[in-house]
Amino acid sequence: MAQLIPFRRPLPVFRALRVTCSQPRIQRQCFSQTSLLLASNNINSNKMMGQRPRQAAEPSRKVLMKQNAQIPSDVGLLDCTLPSPLLTYSTTKSTPTVTFITPTGRNVPSPFGSPKTYLKLRVEHLKTRLRDRFSLFVLWVSSPSVNRKFFTRAIKIQRSAIAPTAVALHRQMYTLFAEGQLAVLRKMCTDGIYQTFQSRIERRRKGEKVVWELVKYNGGPKLVSHRGAKIPMDGAAIRQAVVRIRSTQRLTRWVNGKQVEGTGKERDVTEYVVLQRMTQGWEEGGWMVWGTTEETTVEELKKWDEKKALE
Repeated sequence: MAQLIPFRRPLPVFRALRVTCSQPRIQRQCFSQTSLLLASNNINSNKMMGQRPRQAAEPSRKVLMKQNAQIPSDVGLLDCTLPSPLLTYSTTKSTPTVTFITPTGRNVPSPFGSPKTYLKLRVEHLKTRLRDRFSLFVLWVSSPSVNRKFFTRAIKIQRSAIAPTAVALHRQMYTLFAEGQLAVLRKMCTDGIYQTFQSRIERRRKGEKVVWELVKYNGGPKLVSHRGAKIPMDGAAIRQAVVRIRSTQRLTRWVNGKQVEGTGKERDVTEYVVLQRMTQGWEEGGWMVWGTTEETTVEELKKWDEKKALE
């Protein structure tokens, strides 16, 4: 808004000028140092009253993120057996966590031969899905709104984009591993799987070349798990997603121009690729590859029940 400038009319000439017949008197007035200081203080105070005091500049989100403690990229799998559906996750856990992956095919017990076990798997599947959806809802509501719009949040779920992202990262990851490009793998993988790739690449013999080929996909990818949790830090959170990818692959090794015997065969592979996305200062990072996991077996489910009973 433009600042209004006060406008004063000039005094009339006959009021501004005083014509006197007598000669003007010369008056002198002495000012002490004290009066000069008081006058200067009054002038400065008047200037300060018209100006707002300067406030200290607030640090940006990037500065706050650097000041906060660094969150490790590999924090393990989010525990599906947490008692609270709010899922406040701690990055200092010493015990490994578990994620329920619904078994398929031969890993599913027969509903006629083992009806109790089959029913237990179905119930656990339903409980896990409800818990996952609720954890994402709580995380979404906890994130600040954008432009004061309730349905526009800093956390964007975007469920439909996860499976295509997993397919792209899966293909890029194995291609870079075969080519030995550790610098690029560092940017797209968490610490655990990156260290595995690094050790395997460093163990390659001199003159060894690895070629990875994706022959075809056996069906489309499927998102089988997607959950979120808040980390006990201001504006920090984590999301993990598990995508099932079925494909036919071929891995060929060459040493000094000769193919290593036993390599180069096509294999049908079913992988559960785990993606991870970290949030700091309510700013989401990109999806990274955490690694792979496997389907939950009946024996593992029994161990979970025994662990709950002991607790």
